[in-house]
Amino acid sequence: MNHVSKGILFVLGGVIFLLLSFILPLPTPLWAVILSASIVLNCTGTVFLVRFVKSSEGEKE
Repeated sequence: MNHVSKGILFVLGGVIFLLLSFILPLPTPLWAVILSASIVLNCTGTVFLVRFVKSSEGEKE
């Protein structure tokens, strides 16, 4: 799996957890865990996507 696929999967997973935290009425500790997972997945996915963009920029030069 390349950086783009990993990045998109992580970001989509983060978005799903974010939507779940808004939609489901959850107790505060569980809400915090889901929101934290969303933040971690989104940040990780963004890192993979930025690495892909940087590596493709280096190939053009």
